[in-house]
Amino acid sequence: MTPGSFLLKRRLAAALMAAATALAAPHLFADDSSPAKPSYLQPFTDDASGMRIVRITGDPGSPLHHVEGTWGKDARHVYSKQQPWSADQKLFFVENRKGGKPSQLLLDGTTFAPVAALCEASALYDSRWHPSREHASERIGVDRDGRRLAWVNVLSCRVTRSWDLPFEVDGIGSGEGNPSRDGRFVALGKGKSLFVVDMDPRPPFAPYPARRIGPVYRLPDPGFGSDMPVDNISVSPSGRYVDVNYAGDTPETEDLHRILEVDPKTLELRPHRMAEGSLRCAPVQGQNEGWIFPAKHADMATDPADGEDVMVGGLACPGSSMGHVVKIRLKDGRVTALTQGGDEASVSHVSARNLERPGWVYVTYFYQHGKDGSDEIVALPLDGGGSPETWAHTLTASPGCYRCEAHAVPSPDGRRVAFASNWRGPGGRGSDGDAIEDYVVTRR
Repeated sequence: MTPGSFLLKRRLAAALMAAATALAAPHLFADDSSPAKPSYLQPFTDDASGMRIVRITGDPGSPLHHVEGTWGKDARHVYSKQQPWSADQKLFFVENRKGGKPSQLLLDGTTFAPVAALCEASALYDSRWHPSREHASERIGVDRDGRRLAWVNVLSCRVTRSWDLPFEVDGIGSGEGNPSRDGRFVALGKGKSLFVVDMDPRPPFAPYPARRIGPVYRLPDPGFGSDMPVDNISVSPSGRYVDVNYAGDTPETEDLHRILEVDPKTLELRPHRMAEGSLRCAPVQGQNEGWIFPAKHADMATDPADGEDVMVGGLACPGSSMGHVVKIRLKDGRVTALTQGGDEASVSHVSARNLERPGWVYVTYFYQHGKDGSDEIVALPLDGGGSPETWAHTLTASPGCYRCEAHAVPSPDGRRVAFASNWRGPGGRGSDGDAIEDYVVTRR
């Protein structure tokens, strides 16, 4: 199916879902109302989609069972760009907030029964699962002071590797960074200063515990009349690039990205020169020193078509008539629309954490009544062809409540998707008083 077929598929699916809603209950796919919230750990299959859905976090105040503590009012995975499943998918990480104890919890990656509290290693203040199966029980983290990077085995609570950092950093990319696909490189920084750490040096470099940290790079003034703050940073899947996502205060600058290249010998950073003819948007139109087409809530992936790093995110170029999901190749800035726009809803978040299912990205759409994709989680092929996959409606009322946003994220093998919801139906506004829980949908 071509990208042009995406809109037709959305309309057909909407008609089928509406018919099924009238015939079956409970039913997940309702446009303006919610069925009764599914019971904790009691899966059901949606008749229209064939998807298996289960609520994996419990009712607020209820006991965890098997682990000492209770469920909080806000119990969910962290974010669309943070993988909750370990690399071998045996464990699943959730935050257990608003009265929940323990505050960080490990679940069984299949049954989702609580297994243990996350060990109290200081380096796990801001952490990610190591993406390699060889280190599936380890998380890569930065401590609360931002002065120490470490690998921690969460089963034994043992620090297996650690590095003292050249200056205080803001977690792993300000909460949105990830290590490279092989778990070797990570980009760290704070404000306009950043550097790259080679956590697993390979020949001709001496192996760990040899220390290999690149020089500190100070980002130059973008030159747009204001000193735009940096929102987040991340190394690319290959480790060849670092994405710097700025946070300007205008529609034209709030989602700007600048790509830095990493010197493979020295780990030095410098702006990567893009192709002259690559599409960009004001105010960086015509500037190719690292600047690429703007994308919101984007994630990075390896494109199996050519093995290159790409960024996929929501359209963030005001006035553009392109599809709402765009792919940007980091090597040269080439832009490809993965959808065709039209009546398509706006993109909420994109996730490419399906490292073992290359060639796909998972998109969460905002609720916009009557729009194609409204409130849906959809998997899109990176090549712009093939058939998009509709996974679920999130049924969450998120306006006014950041933690109520679904932030859908696939498992490493791409066969399951986790999302958060207050289960109030997408047509209203969220509230800090809402009970927010996590759900997992599995394809039949």
